[in-house]
Amino acid sequence: MADLLVLRLHRGPDHPGELDAGGLVALVGALQRLTTRIARHLVHQARPGRSAGVVERAARVRLVGFTADGAATALRFAVGEDDVLGEGLEHEVVDALSELVRGLWNEEPPAWTSALLGDACVELLDALVRTARTCTFGGDRFREASFAPAGLSRDRWPRTDGPRSYGATASIRGRLDRVDLRRRVLRVLDETGADVVVESLVTAYDSDADPVRDAARLLGSEVVVTGPASRGAGGLRLRGATIRPA
Repeated sequence: MADLLVLRLHRGPDHPGELDAGGLVALVGALQRLTTRIARHLVHQARPGRSAGVVERAARVRLVGFTADGAATALRFAVGEDDVLGEGLEHEVVDALSELVRGLWNEEPPAWTSALLGDACVELLDALVRTARTCTFGGDRFREASFAPAGLSRDRWPRTDGPRSYGATASIRGRLDRVDLRRRVLRVLDETGADVVVESLVTAYDSDADPVRDAARLLGSEVVVTGPASRGAGGLRLRGATIRPA
């Protein structure tokens, strides 16, 4: 029998009960990818011999409800099949998903997390950043967990290609030339003419403010961005940064 999963999105870029199509596609796709990888992981680890079709059906995610819930947008998903009786693989999938979500919240992956699962968890976090400032997962068999996805560590999760490492804090002065409200990513052209990507912003003075929307008012202005830095092939990136006029 299918399991119910409820996701509430709080203080996102859209009005309660609305969701940008691109954000919805990214979110549902990331959730489906994660449940499929969980099912395959469970079968390969403990239940060899099950057919691929059984695994895919047990991991199938269906959006069965989409409503405004007070100031939040509530999405209800069914995981698995409705016409199968008893405690099936879909229940194990949701139980494992619950562990992984609590691992995201606590920034501590379960010991059994594989690199493929780590990739899918980080993809889910990134999709949540596009749609909400904070989110709450719950359901019939899912102990509720609430967290702010933009501020959570990706670096602790095993990855197939290895995560970027964010180290000492750096302060960059330059012109803010792009603000992506959907992806919540900023770009600053620094004094040397190089692009600096700001993956997420935090605010130190008002927890209810949206730092990305506030930063949009500075578009085209000289700013100073400060945060943990990562230098790699793709250039300099900052995460969990603050921004102020120069």
